[in-house]
Amino acid sequence: METSTAQRKRFLSGPFGAGKTTAAIDHLRHLLRQERVRGDDILVLVPQRTLATPYHEALRSGDMPGGASVRVTTFASLAQQAVELYWPLVAGQAGFSTAAQEPTFLTLETSQYHMAPLVDDAIGQGAFDGVRVERSRIISQVLDNLNKAALQGLTIDAAYARLELAVPLGEQRAARLNALRAARAISIAFRRHCLERAILDFSLQVTLFNEQVLTNEWSRTHLLRTHRHLVYDNAEEDTLSAHRLVEQWLPVLESALIIADDDGGYRTFLGADPQGVDTLANACPVQQRLDNSFVMSPAIEHLDHRIDWLLEVNRTAPASASVAETGRALVAPDELFRFYPQMVEWAGRQINHLVREEGVAPGEIAILAPFVSDALRFSLQTTLERYGIALATHRPSRPLEAEPAARTLLTLARLAHPLWGMAPAPADVTLALTVAVERLDPVRASLLSAIVYPPRRRTNELGTFAAVNEEMRERISYAAGEAYDRLREWLYTYRAEALPLPLDQFFARLFGEVLSQPGFGFHEDYDAARVASQLVESARKFRWALEDEPAGSPDSGRVGRTYVHMAESGAIGALYLPGWQAPADAVFLAPAYTFLLRNRAVDVQFWLDIGSTGWWERLYQPLTHPYVLSARWPLDTAWTDRDEYNTRQETMRRLLLGLVRRTRQRIYLGASDYSESGFEQRGPLLTIVNRLLSQ
Repeated sequence: METSTAQRKRFLSGPFGAGKTTAAIDHLRHLLRQERVRGDDILVLVPQRTLATPYHEALRSGDMPGGASVRVTTFASLAQQAVELYWPLVAGQAGFSTAAQEPTFLTLETSQYHMAPLVDDAIGQGAFDGVRVERSRIISQVLDNLNKAALQGLTIDAAYARLELAVPLGEQRAARLNALRAARAISIAFRRHCLERAILDFSLQVTLFNEQVLTNEWSRTHLLRTHRHLVYDNAEEDTLSAHRLVEQWLPVLESALIIADDDGGYRTFLGADPQGVDTLANACPVQQRLDNSFVMSPAIEHLDHRIDWLLEVNRTAPASASVAETGRALVAPDELFRFYPQMVEWAGRQINHLVREEGVAPGEIAILAPFVSDALRFSLQTTLERYGIALATHRPSRPLEAEPAARTLLTLARLAHPLWGMAPAPADVTLALTVAVERLDPVRASLLSAIVYPPRRRTNELGTFAAVNEEMRERISYAAGEAYDRLREWLYTYRAEALPLPLDQFFARLFGEVLSQPGFGFHEDYDAARVASQLVESARKFRWALEDEPAGSPDSGRVGRTYVHMAESGAIGALYLPGWQAPADAVFLAPAYTFLLRNRAVDVQFWLDIGSTGWWERLYQPLTHPYVLSARWPLDTAWTDRDEYNTRQETMRRLLLGLVRRTRQRIYLGASDYSESGFEQRGPLLTIVNRLLSQ
């Protein structure tokens, strides 16, 4: 029936925690059990793989019927699989030099590897002398521009024409414009490089999907007939291209459930288009809302209303409430901290009280800050270790080599492969011993490395602990020396093998056979295990994309050596699921936006460094701009200071509402007069908090 089919296309909205995903899972269960729909006729679409976890868990449960599997995926995966499937149709029309060649799909790491020589040439010519940005950030921002242009349906020239609109007037304008024009030239050269070699970065995959797969009548019809039922969750966090695909799919579907969170759009800096949700809502005959939160306590819910009223114009004022009621949701320290370490120590004491006295599980506590530095993580980890509480962190935008665990594995890989000719620096060996051997602190690791790996040594050879004199052995300790000898013996046994392993397998063996064992630094260390897992997966995908020599050939170590060089040059890692799955028995430390993108609630949050302007300001990115690089931004309209201010205010409102709605009990506020770097700070969030606590 035509009417009934139309009525089965619903748009469901509401705040986080209102039960929308639960309703979607019930809808899936009804399709599978009551309507007897085949699993492979159903598509569950989410903007990020981490948001698919509730669906995977529900589909694995015992109350779901067996049979064909429901497809749970993202737009990015859908586009890649479609381009691979329809490659013979699209390759000839897309301008590839070798259309008959099978395509190679690049990861973020391999895309950076292919772009790096182009950026190096531009840097050598002085193209980026006028901007303060590191080489690795130039690469990542140019790739980001390509990705956003593809997702917004813009050409490379149109994208950079828009980016020039965001360059302010002033002395630095000429240098910024020169840098953007150099980035444009790099983007064009990189696209040409991909077309010549049949390698597809993310932007080219999206471009082929939008311009070839969806415009070819045969492939478009075949794709839209692969599924008859759709569940689209967190639509507000997805891109314009994803919304346009769903909009085309809706007329041919038998049923559809589209879900969106109010005041979302946290992935705007990654190309999300929250405004596109309105178009999808209008395309659904049935629109429903869920307003009641199953997460927030009454005090937290009242705080949510007050923040919304305080930061949004033309809102109805919430019901009056006492400061004491607000104090049940927002907990400020009894004393004002002058220095940053005092605030961190206070947070540790409060967490210990929550865990020991109030019975709050460590996994139900999140510590959030605008940025999470190595110093903050180390301070919190050291503080919580005194109380016997584990800490897990996640900082997805950091380079691979910035994590001590990754740096350790990369250094040990250098030591294990002398034929690479990449002897590590003495400081790297000291760090590796500090992290790898549980009983070695930095001082004793420095003493040991100075003897077994002298600073003047130009080879990869390591001395034995037995060669250390008796007095020094006692200072270092025999237990630490024994663990060091076990590590050294493993490395030398590996070096004696006939053929070296692929680097990802080397990392996996080293972690499993040595570093994760008792007495070594990765044992029971959640962060180290997460980083090791990410490095293994990253190296494996890098090998799949680049390795073209047969196993055992004289140059079979080229890919491993190239990966180490690429990782140590500051490459940023792709999204890997283990990093987003924090242990249930560890306190979670992350930047605020990283926590929001996990999309799960906790009992207690700690907001640290609320005086920092980082809660309000965007990161300095001179070569990209998430708002101007959007098809919704008016063409030929310059980005002004007023636009920046209004955007910051709206972003702050969405950020605070998102954090509050993911809190069950209360929020602890940490501030210090001086920042981690020693500067006095009075950011906008501190002003907002003072108004909330005083009114």
